[in-house]
Amino acid sequence: MDRTVTVALAIILTPVLIIVIVLAAVAGGTAGAGLLCGIGAAGQSINAQAREIGPWNTTQVSNAIAIMNAAADLGLSRRDQEIGVTTAIGESTLNVINRGDAAGPDSRGLFQQRDNGAWGTYEDRMDPHRSATMFFEALKKVENREALSITEAAHRVQGNADPTHYARFEQQGRELVAAILADEGIDSDGTSGEEAPSGTGTNCAAPAGGEGVPDQTTLGEPSTEISCPEGSTDLGVHDGAYQGNRIPIRLCSITGTTCTGSDCRAGELGGRARGEVIINARFAPYFQAWLANLRSQGHDPTFSSTFRSWETQARISGGGSNANAAGAGISHHQTGAAWDISALPGSYNKNRCTGKAPDGACMTSGDLWAAMHATGLNHGITVHDQEFWHFEFILSGESRGRTNPFAQL
Repeated sequence: MDRTVTVALAIILTPVLIIVIVLAAVAGGTAGAGLLCGIGAAGQSINAQAREIGPWNTTQVSNAIAIMNAAADLGLSRRDQEIGVTTAIGESTLNVINRGDAAGPDSRGLFQQRDNGAWGTYEDRMDPHRSATMFFEALKKVENREALSITEAAHRVQGNADPTHYARFEQQGRELVAAILADEGIDSDGTSGEEAPSGTGTNCAAPAGGEGVPDQTTLGEPSTEISCPEGSTDLGVHDGAYQGNRIPIRLCSITGTTCTGSDCRAGELGGRARGEVIINARFAPYFQAWLANLRSQGHDPTFSSTFRSWETQARISGGGSNANAAGAGISHHQTGAAWDISALPGSYNKNRCTGKAPDGACMTSGDLWAAMHATGLNHGITVHDQEFWHFEFILSGESRGRTNPFAQL
């Protein structure tokens, strides 16, 4: 059944029939599709033919290709190519600049490398491929760079006065690399269009069409090797938690969202948070699909909490600032797979539900909640069984007899 029809019927039919229809759609979809993605995916060499792509002119695209080829020549990854292109956008807007600035009057080239003996000759710094090679040789020496955000990795090489300087250019850099690959007929997983399975990609794409649900058995697994999807900013690897155990997870800040709570407010989470929703890379594409579906229905929720660090969860729980909060290591927020919605009608205290949905979700009134709940079931998302504002990829209340609608996965 077409999912547009499913949603329309869900508005009309009884609650029991709603859950049957939605679960049938999930079971008949692409739920079993795997996530073919990885931080270490190999960088691809690109034809140097001049071209324009989007807002980038032929000179800028040629310089981006020179950077990508320098990374590929060194056997580096697609993500390293993204770091290089992002850095050059932030330093020179992908132009070979024959001047410096107040902080470095002797800086030159795509990467504004200085005349201090560490960055070769003037001719090296002014040559796109050689300057990029020097950048990548330095990047290779950055310890555990795969666990860093793109802006942190770039900063370790460049030593910019602002360690978050490159974050504002990350989306442009990643999109340009993807566009260049697409222009070459190379899928984001490094294969040609004919070879690539539908709905896969280096950036941890959801199944084709943004439908299906994530594999519930992976909830407690690390996601360090999974790339953040397009439309998000990579915040690097952080300590998450599941069922009392620490797990390393890559966090993605979802562009165009608003989050106001602990660890997602701008400047929090060690300066990395951007005031946006923060989601585990493993689940980020499914969250994006859910949100896009909601927005197509005219709804755009504001978020009061998403990922929480171990330290934050310990501080707010156990008699801290949030009477509803679970203990450190137990909260589903620490998986990066749960979020709270603000401004819903009702009392934000446990067990203040207006009723229980057929799947056991704690209900409240209003069109927004109804749309979020019905749409969520198409994307592997449920509502907490005691908190109507709490949405998650992890089912709450199994200990209280709740049935998992995604258990077949």
